[in-house]
Amino acid sequence: MKSVAVFACLVATASAFSPLMATRAVGKAAAESSAPPESKGYPSIADSAESFKPFANISGGGNKGPPQWWTVPDFSDPALQIERDPAFYAEAAKTRLSKGKTEFAYDDGLTELERRQRGTAMSTFLTGSAKSQVDTTSIRDDIAGEDFLFGLSADRFQLLFIAVFGLFTLVGCLSGTVQL
Repeated sequence: MKSVAVFACLVATASAFSPLMATRAVGKAAAESSAPPESKGYPSIADSAESFKPFANISGGGNKGPPQWWTVPDFSDPALQIERDPAFYAEAAKTRLSKGKTEFAYDDGLTELERRQRGTAMSTFLTGSAKSQVDTTSIRDDIAGEDFLFGLSADRFQLLFIAVFGLFTLVGCLSGTVQL
């Protein structure tokens, strides 16, 4: 029933605009058709928006010193200031291990007593161990440490990951949005 009513409305709408029912004015001269005026485009505020700069006097950054009217206070104690030797700090920087030069120490699993007794006749005394079963050929030396985001090692990155998402979980549980 509903579709019949929709169809009837559609036919009535279509027939209202059919050319059979249209009338013409008889005896009137057809008005001269003139083209509409040429469009000047949409109104725009782009020019005024581009020239609007509310923060023109504020610096966008850069490594600039303080203004001349501001003097930076010096709270240091002159008696405690020492003359620093740059050569000393250059030598100290050479001995410092950078990330690429980090050495890994792999533990052999022995106690201090076992390490001292290794290779002596006392190697089995008080240690509970027999001959060492360490296979030195299986120890790899090509393993390199890899830094992750923010220069973190794998262990520290994992701890950071657990801590951050643990915090998210805690906040979600306390707010009631996460149901465990």
